Amino acid sequence: MSAEHEFPNTRWSVILEAQDDDSALRHRALEQICRTYWLPIYGFARGQGLSPSDAEDLTQNVLSSLLDKQAFAKVAAEKGRLRSFLRVATKNYLRSEWEKAKAQKRGGGATVLSLDYEDAERRISQQVSDEDSPDRLFDRQWGLHLLERTMERLESVYVSEGKGALFEGLKDVIGLKRGGPRHQDLGTELGMSESAVGVAIHRLRKRYRRLLKEEIALTLDDESEEAVEAELQYLFGVFSS
Repeated sequence: MSAEHEFPNTRWSVILEAQDDDSALRHRALEQICRTYWLPIYGFARGQGLSPSDAEDLTQNVLSSLLDKQAFAKVAAEKGRLRSFLRVATKNYLRSEWEKAKAQKRGGGATVLSLDYEDAERRISQQVSDEDSPDRLFDRQWGLHLLERTMERLESVYVSEGKGALFEGLKDVIGLKRGGPRHQDLGTELGMSESAVGVAIHRLRKRYRRLLKEEIALTLDDESEEAVEAELQYLFGVFSS
């Protein structure tokens, strides 16, 4: 199977179907979800005005609660989207458990997962704004995370095909903003004709969009084309507003 068609096993729909399963397999799948999608939780905490150290503690506490299957029952109405589930789970914890956890122990408890908070703080500090609600900050960080994961997968595809240099040369034209280097300039840099560059960019963007939709589908209960497209448009709207 090619790298482009490799599809991660941990899907939100599968986790939901197995929510009554106490197996180690289900626990590992939940842990993978926590490791993959923790950054927006940290961003939400910082958006609420928590200090970096308190945001770290809150993130670990929320992740710990998510590894408990009772978390599903508390936010069952949000199960259609992993994005909504994690956001509501974070808000619920902040509302009902956070002060209690701080009173019991400074730091709120033991570390559940080893995470790169230094990198998280670098990213979040550039995005926290008085104009953004914590909910919007969460969704924006969620979208950025999906875009980054998509780019990583796309790079892996091109490297596996021996086209790493082509990816490096063209990756900047995938972004949401318009413009960028002219095809002729790119052709000179890459040793390609202008028309060949145009074809390569078209293929790159097509593959990128397909992989992005796959990443989004992983986070939805309904993985239909309509549901994925609706989530995609919502996330684009978060960036543009």
